[in-house]
Amino acid sequence: MGAAVLSFVGLLIGAGLQFMFTTHSENKKHRREQRSTAYADYLKCVGELANLGHQRQSAEGRELGSRTADAKCRISLYGAGAVIRAFADFERMGAAMNTPEQREAFAKMVVEMRRDAIGEEVVDVTDVQIVILGAGSRQSQG
Repeated sequence: MGAAVLSFVGLLIGAGLQFMFTTHSENKKHRREQRSTAYADYLKCVGELANLGHQRQSAEGRELGSRTADAKCRISLYGAGAVIRAFADFERMGAAMNTPEQREAFAKMVVEMRRDAIGEEVVDVTDVQIVILGAGSRQSQG
């Protein structure tokens, strides 16, 4: 009888531990997905804003502004500390890409988002800047 009780207790403990580890793993996965989605949504909005041009006061422009604000709020909730710091640096510079410093700050933010989202090795900020903004964005930095 003692062996049966110990086996049952062991089974309960094992099931409880498995439940806890699975729940923790699922929560962690969900948070990573939330971060990655927020990053991707923000970058998509930036691309759309660049193509919208001077029509930002249109209904489409206002809707895009709302989606951008939503993505920024989700980044502030779910984003890694390094991403939020890089994002704040970009915002302090005016959240535009008119100067070489602004373009570099934006690229640094994207590098941090990439590092957080997929855990890949660090990529060169210049390479990210060229991929996102084109080769001409670096030439003006003389």
